[in-house]
Amino acid sequence: LDSKFFHVAVVGSQDVRIHGVSIRAPRSSPNTDGVHIQGSSNVRVTDSAVATGDDCVSVGPGSSDVLVSGVACGPGHGISVGSLGRYPGEGDVRRLRVANCTVAGTSNGVRIKTWRGGSWPPTAVAGLVFEDIVMRKVRNPIIIDQEYCPYPSCRESVRTLRSRSKLIN
Repeated sequence: LDSKFFHVAVVGSQDVRIHGVSIRAPRSSPNTDGVHIQGSSNVRVTDSAVATGDDCVSVGPGSSDVLVSGVACGPGHGISVGSLGRYPGEGDVRRLRVANCTVAGTSNGVRIKTWRGGSWPPTAVAGLVFEDIVMRKVRNPIIIDQEYCPYPSCRESVRTLRSRSKLIN
């Protein structure tokens, strides 16, 4: 309840089961992911309710064989893969299945987000399955963001690039 950062972080772990949990934080609370999974394999998040100001479930670099099933998500940013590509040498994301979930009142439904420019070598994402997901009042039901950068400086650099482009044309 009301964590100041990630509520549950599964990092560098194998064979983890998260079942029947309820996670809550205010809609306006930043960086309050419900469950964050990174560098882990064989992780199951099932039959849980997540209402936060950020991602309900986020699956980060180096994760494989992850199941998210029966999760009620919202409010927040939905269920996300990433962000990926911020640092060199990040592990791939492989074999993620999101099924039988409800996403309601969120900014996104399911999304994949990679950092603008990305690292080298690039992080691969493969074997993703999204099925039987009910979405209600979701602004972006499915989104792939390859220009992810949440900082004000990123928005400023995009404005600068656009301005320069107009001057050249």
